[in-house]
Amino acid sequence: MAKAKAKVQVVDKWKKKRWHRIIAPKIFNEQVIGETISAEPNLLSGRTISLNLMHLTRDMKKQNMNLIFEIVKVLGDTAYTDIKQFEIHPSSIRRFVRKGKKRIDDSFMCLTADSRKVRIKPLMITSSSVKGSIITAIRKKAREFLVSRIRKTNSDVLVQDIVNHRLQKEIRDAVSKIYPIKISEIRVLSFVKEEKKEGTAEAEPAAEKTEEPRAEEKIEERTEEKKEAETEDEKEEKKPKKKKEAKREPEKKEEKEKETEETIEEQG
Repeated sequence: MAKAKAKVQVVDKWKKKRWHRIIAPKIFNEQVIGETISAEPNLLSGRTISLNLMHLTRDMKKQNMNLIFEIVKVLGDTAYTDIKQFEIHPSSIRRFVRKGKKRIDDSFMCLTADSRKVRIKPLMITSSSVKGSIITAIRKKAREFLVSRIRKTNSDVLVQDIVNHRLQKEIRDAVSKIYPIKISEIRVLSFVKEEKKEGTAEAEPAAEKTEEPRAEEKIEERTEEKKEAETEDEKEEKKPKKKKEAKREPEKKEEKEKETEETIEEQG
């Protein structure tokens, strides 16, 4: 009789997973912006979702703007998010640039009033072609204005000002004193996470490793210096011997001449 084969039970992983609603931050009235599936709620933290701003504000004029949300907290079947990045679609930026105008870009770090690091990339386009000195002056003025403005503004208020195009207008008003600006936009605004302390602890042993070969190199250099010194001493020792031999040569010649003279006299 043939033995019956044991049946292998296949576990369906999808049955263990659950759907979670993704909620926007309070500044967007905690709207449902999507859904995601996961077996464990802890695995959801860090996931991102990109959404067009038109769907949040119901404004067709803002369809060229995107927001990236990051899940920061999960309670039950609900995942709460925070804004990670705001950006303008690159295709719309190409439409802004025309012949006879100058595009001015910049990228730098700022600190908000609630101590959040922000990387901001403003974009300005002049009404006509200008010199390089004017472009540098405009870029410097815009950076000084944004650093002081963001330092006094909370992160949520900052996002609202950019979405409502309030901050862009303030930049244009501040910079137009130098030269008229046709378009002023915030190309990218991203919130930067602070680096963990573990990274700094890991960096210390790496620095120690780099120091070890340097010490070896120093030892090799010292040995080479010793060798060079020894060769120099040997050369100096050989030099006086050569001098003594050079001095003895005329004495030897005189002795040979005397010997030849004595032999000649004896023969005579």
